[in-house]
Amino acid sequence: MDGGHRQDDSPDATGGAPGSRWQGAAPGGLPADERRDAFARLFARHDRWLFSYLVSLLSSPAHAEEVFQEVAVTVWRLSDQFELGTDFVKWVSVIAHNQVRKFRREAKRTGFQLSDDACALIAEDASRRADLFDFRREALQRCLGKLGDGDRQLVQRCYGESAPNFKTIAQEIGRPVNTVYKALNRIRRSLHECIDRTLNAEGLL
Repeated sequence: MDGGHRQDDSPDATGGAPGSRWQGAAPGGLPADERRDAFARLFARHDRWLFSYLVSLLSSPAHAEEVFQEVAVTVWRLSDQFELGTDFVKWVSVIAHNQVRKFRREAKRTGFQLSDDACALIAEDASRRADLFDFRREALQRCLGKLGDGDRQLVQRCYGESAPNFKTIAQEIGRPVNTVYKALNRIRRSLHECIDRTLNAEGLL
C-alpha cells in the first residue's frame, strides 16, 4: 500500500476511503459553504454510530474516544474528497478502520486480543448494521410520538440536551427519585418493544 492519492477502490495510507476523489464543488455546483454544511450534517447524523463502531472494534470506550478524535480530524481533512450522494458510512468506516489499525499498531496496549482479520470481520459487520441504526432511530421518533403526554414530557426532561440530574427533576415534578427511575425503566422497555415491533412490521428484523 503506497502513500499516494490513488483513484482505485483501496484506502490510501493517509486514511482515504474507497471511491473518494478530489472535487472542488459538489455535484450540481453547490457553493463551498453549502457543501461544507451538507457534509457537516452527514457527519452529525452518523457520529454516534461511528463511536459505537469504534467501541465494537476496540472493546474500550476510552480507546474509542481517543481514536474518534483522530477519525474526526481525518474525516474533515479529507472532506473535499468525499462525493456527496455516495455512501458516507462506507467511506468513513474505512477511515475509522485504518485509524484503529494505526492505534493498535503504535500503542501496543494490553487488552487487544483480536487479530487483524477478526477486527476486519467485526468492522464489516458493524458497517452493514449502520442502516439498521438509522432505521431504529427513525422508529424511535415515531414511538416517542405514541407515548402519553406525561411519559413523553418525562423523557424530554430527563434526556434533553440541557437536562439536570434525575434528583433535580424529581424535585421539580414532586415525585420520589426512585419513582422517576422506575417510570423511565418502564418507558425504555415500552420504547424498545415499540421499535422492535415497528422494524419487524417493515421486515427489517
